[in-house]
Amino acid sequence: MFAVMWLGLALGGSVQGKAGVADEATQGLLRRAQYENVQISPDGALLAIAHRDHDGTLVTVVDRATLKPVRQVDPGERAEVQVLNWLGSEQLLISASKVTGDYAQPIVEPQLYLLDIHESHPKLLASNFAGTIEGDDKHVLVERCKTVDGKCHVELVQLDITHLTGNGDSVAVSPIAGGSDFVTDHTGQPRFAYGTNEDDEEQLYVRRGEGAWEKINDGKDSHLYVLPVGISRDNRYGYLVSEQAHGTNVLERYDLVDGSRKVMLSDPNSDPLSIVLSMDQMEPIGATFGPGRPQQRFFDPAQADSRWRMSLNAAFPDGLATVVSASADGNLLVIRTISDRDPGSFYLFDKAARHAQLLFHRKPWIDPEKEASTSEFSFKARDGLPLTGFFTLPLSASTPPPLVVMVHGGPYYVRDDWGFDRDTQILAQHGYAVLRVNFRGSTGFGLDFQQRGYRQWGGTMQDDVTDATHWAIDNKLVDAGRICIYGGSYGGYAALMGAAREPTLYRCAIGEAGVYDVGKMYSWGDIHRSNYGDNYLHRVIGTDKAELTSRSPARMASAITIPVMLVHGTLDGRVPVQHARAMRDALTKAGHPPVYLEYPYEGHGIAGPAHAEDYYARMLDFLDTNIGAGASPRTVASP
Repeated sequence: MFAVMWLGLALGGSVQGKAGVADEATQGLLRRAQYENVQISPDGALLAIAHRDHDGTLVTVVDRATLKPVRQVDPGERAEVQVLNWLGSEQLLISASKVTGDYAQPIVEPQLYLLDIHESHPKLLASNFAGTIEGDDKHVLVERCKTVDGKCHVELVQLDITHLTGNGDSVAVSPIAGGSDFVTDHTGQPRFAYGTNEDDEEQLYVRRGEGAWEKINDGKDSHLYVLPVGISRDNRYGYLVSEQAHGTNVLERYDLVDGSRKVMLSDPNSDPLSIVLSMDQMEPIGATFGPGRPQQRFFDPAQADSRWRMSLNAAFPDGLATVVSASADGNLLVIRTISDRDPGSFYLFDKAARHAQLLFHRKPWIDPEKEASTSEFSFKARDGLPLTGFFTLPLSASTPPPLVVMVHGGPYYVRDDWGFDRDTQILAQHGYAVLRVNFRGSTGFGLDFQQRGYRQWGGTMQDDVTDATHWAIDNKLVDAGRICIYGGSYGGYAALMGAAREPTLYRCAIGEAGVYDVGKMYSWGDIHRSNYGDNYLHRVIGTDKAELTSRSPARMASAITIPVMLVHGTLDGRVPVQHARAMRDALTKAGHPPVYLEYPYEGHGIAGPAHAEDYYARMLDFLDTNIGAGASPRTVASP
């Protein structure tokens, strides 16, 4: 076990009805993290820290030994910092965004800054950051749009930061029109270009040596995606996460000389969920797998970096440790830990001394010992499909406690995870157990599992949520007469469908930013406005009008007799507020008017701090009224 010591660091609409007042615990959980990122300079002398100050993020460079500030960069009001990257030990690249527009969730304009620690003010680079080149502190890689045959192709450019007046040297142009990305080797040469074309087809190209781009995956033919995730330290191999026609995804090694491929890691129950990098962040050495608490696995467990990774995990047994930055000699590391009860902490680790110092907690006002722990569970759906999820008991509550079934959004390409979940903790702090299930369609379990959810809105996906609820009841973990279903986006849809389909199972339902008339997705919102989005809708919800109508809560309002709360932002472009208004009007016409909250300037979700506090305070009041300690119990029929 490493010695651990603490090291402190101090750096500087309207809704009808009476506004909700959130309690102190809820306010703390809703607040943005104070410390967002930290990167150590190659020589180990400096730390660059992205931290919140009022309503924006600043970057402060401090002396590692004394923690005294050296320089500070303020990207502007309500700024968001995406990337910190040292270019040598005296220059820092900062990819940040200035906010535009009136949205509570800001629309951002990317900016790239270059800070010389010997100068007072940073230089502004008019480009999007793409990466650096190992051993080269005079150049940076940026991305720009290059018009080819009337379409935008991403161009990778090498920019000389000592002569910022030039346009830089073109390195490569992506063969994919529209949005795409590159993966470069350690000399700055692009080896992979990947993206999705206008017809919703995944494409992957490779460039071996100095040759031309070669297509190695076309979703139109394979119906699969292949994602590049890194390059070996010697530039010989690339690493790919490859979707399989059957079973879970695998992590492969691609030979950049002869084009051969070899499966390095796979798991029968989980896709690779994230990539584990070497201690110096130079190359992939493994991956994490689920389906419950993430477990790290390695290509070669006997290799030195793999052993160090395992030692770090042993030193932080309650969480998962990730190296986020390292000095050039590999001795000083910045480690971030997370757990189901800790939203994250940063440590400075000295390998030679085997000694970790706590720099700061991302949310220092939260005490992990006072947060609720989460456990994984598994069961079989009514058709025999194995399912998994996460269950959280409140620290102190009645026995058995009331339950909130929380359905994730998406529903595809999204999953519930074991780590710290804000909404789960807010509910658990107020005496509610929380159940989250990865119903069919969720990502992380292979293509078969995801496709089982296609065209199953309100069908077997909804059955999975119902079956998970009965799992908690059958195991006598919760009060069967006090259960509410809640979710955002697709989860909001599922909450209202649960209310319509299971009138005796749930006592109340809460829908935030939900789709309530599935057929309207072809005419409302932004998904249908591109070939990509239109193809997506055809694939996942279908075009059978009768089926879409029968699976739309707004068309089933007469079947919803339990209390309902609807929450929506007026500027939601993904799921327009018309969905919530139509659902409200239908429930009112059916004689069961909902509690209705509509927030101005909010997009797809409630992001503004004042709005969020109001919403969660009202939500907790709604839950307390319907399933809280004072709510009368109700008998629930067996399924």
